[in-house]
Amino acid sequence: MPNPISKILLLVTATLLMLSSCTQQKQLVYMRTVAADSTEMFNTPQPDNYRIQKQDVLYIRIYTMDENVRAMLNPEEGSTSNQYNSEASLYVQGYVVNDSGQVTLPMVGEVPVVGKTIEEATQAVKQKATQYLKDATVIVKLLSFKFTVLGEVNRPGVYRNFNNQLTVLEAIGMAGDISDFGNRREVVVLRPSKSGTITYRLNLTDKNILESPAFFLLPNDMVYVEPIKSKIFQLNTGTITLALSTISTLILILNFIQ
Repeated sequence: MPNPISKILLLVTATLLMLSSCTQQKQLVYMRTVAADSTEMFNTPQPDNYRIQKQDVLYIRIYTMDENVRAMLNPEEGSTSNQYNSEASLYVQGYVVNDSGQVTLPMVGEVPVVGKTIEEATQAVKQKATQYLKDATVIVKLLSFKFTVLGEVNRPGVYRNFNNQLTVLEAIGMAGDISDFGNRREVVVLRPSKSGTITYRLNLTDKNILESPAFFLLPNDMVYVEPIKSKIFQLNTGTITLALSTISTLILILNFIQ
């Protein structure tokens, strides 16, 4: 007959391994610390105004009452209805900030924009355009708002944002949400700056992320979702099951021999 103590030890070992791999419900809920029966206000810091960098791609349009002049200023308008649907079209239809920190516009010439916010760049283009046009209306937008989501998400990759603002939750949503192996309490945001890369560590299950300076993302930010500690166990469940079965068989054989 099998040794009862050996059976108990084997059962306890298997049970502990299974419990260690279990994911608790509280690990899956975003901002679970928000009170369910009350309304709370959070002081969410607004994102810093992004300053244009070299190689950024800008959407720039200069409008005037003269249709002929307008067509010369914006020759690509009306050429296609889907002109911004691909990465290549952005560079073809947009204006790339060159290594000198300027954009070159039809009829207007070179305008320095590097280091400026979008609002400041708009004023710089308008100031240059008014030297040639009396009724110029200028629109400037950032086309190259790229961000990266890596780690335990369902669709990791590089994404493009066409809104003025983007939260870390929206970025993760665009990447297909966090996978079953993702740790919502360990999310890292890496933000490049002139002095180096700034890192922020976020706990998405905690309401305090709403007050983090990394809640709103900036262009070129990278979001990394770390795996849960039990991922290795879950990935090796088959191997562990085989090992336990082997151990169980060996115990049975040893007890039978004895």
